[in-house]
Amino acid sequence: MITTARSGYLDNFDFDLKQLKDNKGDFTVVSSGLTRKIIFQEEYDEAPFKRLYFGNSNKDNLPGVHMVSAVRKNIDSYIEKGGKIPKLKYMPKLILYNFEQINRISLENQSSESKESTYAIDINACFFKTAYNLGYFTEELYSKAWKRRKDWKFGLLASIGSLNKHETIDTYKEGVLVDSDINSEYIDTYSPFYWSVINYVAEVMMEIAHELGDDFYMWLTDCVYLNEDRKESIEKILDKHNYEYKDFYIQFNDLDEKMVKWYDFKSKEDKFINHNIFLNYDPSYTPFKKQE
Repeated sequence: MITTARSGYLDNFDFDLKQLKDNKGDFTVVSSGLTRKIIFQEEYDEAPFKRLYFGNSNKDNLPGVHMVSAVRKNIDSYIEKGGKIPKLKYMPKLILYNFEQINRISLENQSSESKESTYAIDINACFFKTAYNLGYFTEELYSKAWKRRKDWKFGLLASIGSLNKHETIDTYKEGVLVDSDINSEYIDTYSPFYWSVINYVAEVMMEIAHELGDDFYMWLTDCVYLNEDRKESIEKILDKHNYEYKDFYIQFNDLDEKMVKWYDFKSKEDKFINHNIFLNYDPSYTPFKKQE
């Protein structure tokens, strides 16, 4: 069994890598995001092991980041028990605008002293909840995480996002890089589960947009912006899909060629997003398009 040693942060990794290269060692480096692993293929210092490096400081450690490995282990168990790896068809974007309505309300708010607020419904831990609803991990894991979802918000998000990570594998012989490759096995195994979650959320996004019509303003990742008087019909859709959610208000302030700008009353700050004119809602719009 290979022993794993937590060996510090990325600056430690840079130092160790240089030493191993200078000492003409045989080893493999696996890189993904802020994570680095040095894996020794043969005995090194009388014991085979791997060194793990993550982030640049303690501030980079996300609360709940341990859920990344926990979710992956649950998916391994799901497959071992006969669960099928989803077939990947589409890679939809979870962003959608109704530019006509955003522009209308923004202009009204610019010209009137009486500003109009827009209602927003945000799905709690949307991707994690969706993966659970699809049966990809156990009730035990879900219950444990759900109790801590506020504290582990970014860890839960990372646990699903990491399923689509791309690992680079660099192989060194006598300190020299002899091969560099992408971990296709990881991508083939886990990425379809990530895109299965995204596709499901995209279907919910479109169901809500079609239900709202002109009362739909915007969808960002897991949050819909709408006319408040339509909230009950949207809550019924979210309840049907077994989601939990919270609400708040924003005020659209501007729409130009590049950005949508608004004030968020929950966070009490101005926000903006660079938009794409091709992500404009109309009844014929679909995010489900074959990738080139």
